[in-house]
Amino acid sequence: MARKRELSSETRQSILVLRNEGYSMREIAKKLKISYNGVYYSLQRTAQTGSNQSRKRSGRPRCTTKQEDKYIRVSSLRNRRLTGPQLASSINSTRKTPVSTSTVKRRLRDFGLQGRVAKKKPYLRLANKRKRLRWAKEHRHWTEEDWKKVLWTDESKFEVFGSQRRTFVRRRTNEKMLEECLTPSVKHGGGNVMVWGCFGAGKVGDLYRVKGILNKEGYHSILQGHAIPSGQRLIGANFVLQQDYDPKHTSTLCKNYLQQKQAAGILLVMEWPAQSPDLNPIELLWEQLDRMVCQKCPSNQSNLWELLLEAWGAISPAYLNKLTARMPKVCNAVIAANGGFFDESKV
Repeated sequence: MARKRELSSETRQSILVLRNEGYSMREIAKKLKISYNGVYYSLQRTAQTGSNQSRKRSGRPRCTTKQEDKYIRVSSLRNRRLTGPQLASSINSTRKTPVSTSTVKRRLRDFGLQGRVAKKKPYLRLANKRKRLRWAKEHRHWTEEDWKKVLWTDESKFEVFGSQRRTFVRRRTNEKMLEECLTPSVKHGGGNVMVWGCFGAGKVGDLYRVKGILNKEGYHSILQGHAIPSGQRLIGANFVLQQDYDPKHTSTLCKNYLQQKQAAGILLVMEWPAQSPDLNPIELLWEQLDRMVCQKCPSNQSNLWELLLEAWGAISPAYLNKLTARMPKVCNAVIAANGGFFDESKV
């Protein structure tokens, strides 16, 4: 026998209204085109519960106990890399009837534990965290004008066939291998371009193409021909030079050269904590530059360099000011994380 359709809340309300108006149950059934029993049981339920809503159903019994649910949650929190099949296998070793992987994943979702790709970040030792925390506390009260005196510098590599970010396309079910829906890949990225760049005071400085391997002599040349001239042009005398803890940056050759310039009142060198690319706003600038260049689909290394120069010149001062304006929030986020990493999307 086919399952009968449940009466809607509106129908039950109509039954109650008609009954209060003096209609008999058979008249109501005929008027609403439903069965007599449907009218009878609807009125009976309303009289018992005082409501015309359906009673809460128990549903299918859960196949895991509360203790097993707790075990799934605690095990996942103790080892964040445990997979659904591994957790299911661990539980089934003590059960007569097995639990499916889907059930385990549902329990994890119920506890708010979602499966996500782990973010890649530099390894932070305790000493690294302490240095990051000290840096954040020293700069947390800097004003926006103080941050505009900083010349942010860094190197970055751009691939001819784009970055390693995932590419999303819109396609139908049978268009998986359509050429327009594929991301081309070649060995070694089809060639790349390594660049050094800087920005400060809401303006971009020089963008220099690095050919070959950048050593301490090459970086010394960049300091002489690009970093210091850019800092003087964009910010002026006694600007603050930011550079990361790369060995070539901290080499004796470059360190002595910067100390001479600092003694001459040309610049100040910011003490930078190691393993901290997330603190440097130029990393966000590189991502923006990469997005702008990928839209133009570079064909080779020469074309990629031309597009990089074009996009570099198109970076707006408003965007650069936005990057420096977020630095107080970055400092507070590092302090809140006790020197550890923070959610950059919320800063």
